[in-house]
Amino acid sequence: MAENILILSMTRMGDMIQTTPLIRGLREKYPHSKITLLVTSDFATAVPLIPDVDESIVLNFKQFTISEDWEDQSWIKVYRYIEQSLEAIKNENYDLLVNLSHSKFSALMVGYLGIKNVIGFHCNEFGNRMTGHPWMQYFGIEVFNRTFNEFNLVEIFSASAGVDVKGRSIEVLQPPNQPSLDDFSDENSEEMLIGIQAGSSLVGRRWPTRYFAELADLLIEKTSAKIIMFGVQSENEIAEEVINLSKNKDRIKNLAGKTSINELAQLLEKCKYLVTNDTGTMHLAAALGTKIVSLFFAHAHPYETAPFAPGHLIFQAGVSCAPCSYGVHCNNIVCVDKVLPQHLFSAIENHIKTQSWVLPEEIGSESEVNVYETEFDSNMNFRLRPLVEYKLEMNDLIRSSYTLLWRAVLEGENDVSDQLISNTCENLSREYDCSDIELIDDQLEKKLIVIDDIAKVAHSGQSLCGKIIKGSSKNYPQKIKKFGEKLTELDREIEVMGMSNPEIKPLTDMFSKRKENV
Repeated sequence: MAENILILSMTRMGDMIQTTPLIRGLREKYPHSKITLLVTSDFATAVPLIPDVDESIVLNFKQFTISEDWEDQSWIKVYRYIEQSLEAIKNENYDLLVNLSHSKFSALMVGYLGIKNVIGFHCNEFGNRMTGHPWMQYFGIEVFNRTFNEFNLVEIFSASAGVDVKGRSIEVLQPPNQPSLDDFSDENSEEMLIGIQAGSSLVGRRWPTRYFAELADLLIEKTSAKIIMFGVQSENEIAEEVINLSKNKDRIKNLAGKTSINELAQLLEKCKYLVTNDTGTMHLAAALGTKIVSLFFAHAHPYETAPFAPGHLIFQAGVSCAPCSYGVHCNNIVCVDKVLPQHLFSAIENHIKTQSWVLPEEIGSESEVNVYETEFDSNMNFRLRPLVEYKLEMNDLIRSSYTLLWRAVLEGENDVSDQLISNTCENLSREYDCSDIELIDDQLEKKLIVIDDIAKVAHSGQSLCGKIIKGSSKNYPQKIKKFGEKLTELDREIEVMGMSNPEIKPLTDMFSKRKENV
């Protein structure tokens, strides 16, 4: 029974908002516990919006700014600050720690704190990073197998803490009224407000400013909307560029870098729609109930970070290289030009009339655009419902199959229910063109042969492990060494099979990840 819970969320505002279903679940699971949220000073002002948090701890690393007169001695000050902060945290005697930050630094912090019950990344006594829970192990391999993942990060992190998020959206507390916005609110009380965030943390993830400007003009001229530009201070120039490219500058207000978190939240509540790249503002707006039209390019992957709430629209380029692998720097970001302003305008215009998302007429099965609507399915699991009826491909079928497999295996179940399999098949047949299913069957047969080969190698490895255990009890060092070398060869053979067959690689990667935590 946890009575004193510490949650580490030392990343961005959007990540913090994505933790809200997990925190709510912990509150329900441990109703009398004290929940403390540890954050960095960058987004500490967002903590009051997070429900079910009793206290917060803020680490302020920005106070140590490297300058021309920086001295080696200053690193000692940084170390002492970290040491003093961690010692103070130690004295709080937390009995459960949930680490939602996946950096090496956070893992070292957790190791230093020495809290026995840890969920998430941590270090063992040798300084090796560990991921004990099966769902966190899955998170560790997902980034290398993004094509076959359908789980939102909200689901992954919540499941690692034993929290069921079925049917549970992200949420924030009602922002307090900001007097500074009274004049603005009165001025626009009769107008439809639409927010635009043209920036994002990475340049490659940004839709071109000329497209945002063209969309803004369509919305202003055909729906009489007024546009508000959102963003942080560093994105002010991007917002100004959108305004300069627009034909209706007087109908666009630039608030990029000019709002506090509370002011941003209050304005988002007043917006009918928010058009945005994959940003923290997107998650805040979704938590407040504002309809989202989001754009996912380059590394941004809607299956991972779509707004975790039903009824939002997602556009993504339907190109084979999307999303980019992490660590890849694309020198020809063609994906941003596949989604056009008219696509978004048609979707928004129809939603204004019907209050439902319908595929824009300009997009057909031959286009290179993916369009999804977020929803909770019949089992209340979060999913992206494709609106474009593309031909079913082997990767689509395998991705859906992995979703069923991981939900069962990572929860310790041996089988997938027939009903869940039936529901998945119904979704695929309804949302895809399955006319080439026989061709897919032939492809799957070849992959099943590879899986059988991997299973045979794994059985050989199990047999060798038994011999090593037996040899260690009889003190046969040479035999143990020989068996160990053979076991290493088998591990390498499994790894190569996975690398040669991307569709099978999630299985072989999970095998390797679980070995790391033995």
